[in-house]
Amino acid sequence: MRPSIIRTSLRGMTDPPVPPVSLFRLFSRMGGWIVLVIGVFLLFFTWISHLSLEEAKRFETDGQMAEATVLKKYTTTSRETDGGEETDYWLEFTFITQAKDQIVKKETVNTSLYKEVDVGGTFDLFYLPSEPSEVETSPGSNRMLSRLTQGFALVFGLVWLAGFWRVGRWAVDGARARRYGTRHRVKVTSIDRTNVRINNRPRYRLTWVGPNGDPGRSLLQRGSWVEDIKPGDTVDIYQGVKTGWWVGDVGEREE
Repeated sequence: MRPSIIRTSLRGMTDPPVPPVSLFRLFSRMGGWIVLVIGVFLLFFTWISHLSLEEAKRFETDGQMAEATVLKKYTTTSRETDGGEETDYWLEFTFITQAKDQIVKKETVNTSLYKEVDVGGTFDLFYLPSEPSEVETSPGSNRMLSRLTQGFALVFGLVWLAGFWRVGRWAVDGARARRYGTRHRVKVTSIDRTNVRINNRPRYRLTWVGPNGDPGRSLLQRGSWVEDIKPGDTVDIYQGVKTGWWVGDVGEREE
């Protein structure tokens, strides 16, 4: 449907009608996409926590201690997106396994270990006999990483649940108002430019006073969708239990 036709119907006319907006589309427009992004982070940290825990169990069950000799130590610096700098501390070292194999590795290590040892010095590490190149330069580091990522996953999980419940409730309320609510024609009080920008373009909201005197506002809209609407014009809304929903946001009721 062309934007010009859509804008005509959004002002209250129904020829042609605005198609009913799907529940998922309402969920996404109400901020559900942020909830989905949080869900991705939740899955990521859960996955990392699981892998780290499995690795920790392997080291606790099969890990063997060895004395490593430092061959080289150095740092690398990278610039972060916020303009700051991040420094990584590296050790190149060698150790002999119980099977008399010599292993040479380079690993990033914590700051304290980096400062404690010099080239030619030694430190203790754990390795897996089945995979000698898999080492823990700081005993228990995998379990510590698992606990840390579990904490992040818990935080993201709580935020995800709260966001899903709240935004999901909004979307259901909008869909129920379209299906069961009373339709009213209300007068637009303002078209507000928000601080939200998508693709570097600002988004706008219509505001109105509902039939019960309650203020209402639309979802975020592109400027092209509201440019023909002025304060004082009338638009149609569906009045839900507590909230009025603009027809341009939720679509027309299916007859």
